[in-house]
Amino acid sequence: MPIEKNDEYSRYLLLAVCLAFFLVLVFSYYNIFIKNDYIVTKQIPCDPNTYSCFVSDCESNDSTCDTTTTYMKIQVPSKYAGSDYDALSCAENSFFCKIITCQASTVEAGEKCFK
Repeated sequence: MPIEKNDEYSRYLLLAVCLAFFLVLVFSYYNIFIKNDYIVTKQIPCDPNTYSCFVSDCESNDSTCDTTTTYMKIQVPSKYAGSDYDALSCAENSFFCKIITCQASTVEAGEKCFK
């Protein structure tokens, strides 16, 4: 029984999709594990008298949530963050480190700006 043209095109399409999926996996692995090309985010203490700080936005029935601790965030590319997450901090005028204070555009789910 000869192979119909539609079956042949389907095989080539399936091969192309599988190859594209494989290339995406290889590229992602290379960026994340080889180049360490991802962002590390850490919460650091924040003085609400000086900066616009984040605070947790808790549900009314959540007794474990802390609505009094204010924080801001730092973001560093993982290749510059080092291996000790607890010691991660931003040096003054660091090109790679980004300090994020609370603004309408930076608030994520579960957060709000401290007022």
